[in-house]
Amino acid sequence: MLMTREMDYALRIMRALYQKEQLSATAIAQQEHMPKAVTLKILKQLRSAGLVDSRRGPSGGYLLLRPCEEMNLWELFQAMGGGMLINRCQQPGYQCENRSADNCALSLELSRVQQVLDEELQRTPLSQLFQEEPD
Repeated sequence: MLMTREMDYALRIMRALYQKEQLSATAIAQQEHMPKAVTLKILKQLRSAGLVDSRRGPSGGYLLLRPCEEMNLWELFQAMGGGMLINRCQQPGYQCENRSADNCALSLELSRVQQVLDEELQRTPLSQLFQEEPD
């Protein structure tokens, strides 16, 4: 299980918007040391997911639609394409070629671990992660 580069970039974009409230894609890319094309791609995904919005014009830019106190890693990862799964058998609708999920001790244990991971990803608001000094 890996946190993808896109998930990392999404976190950095959210952090930049949390700190500055409204920024252009260029400013986000420069501040977070990310390629502008990738920044624009991720901003588009975040906008489609309803996490950020954009304003046009000379005083425009991107801004958060909700406070980071109301968002968590799980929600952000879902917005970026489905979250963090520990195994492919945890994907909705996955059909194992070897056993049914009800008959597989491995799948049952991985489901338990996945539930714990999901709960942990939902536990901490993004605002707490973006503070300069951890609590």
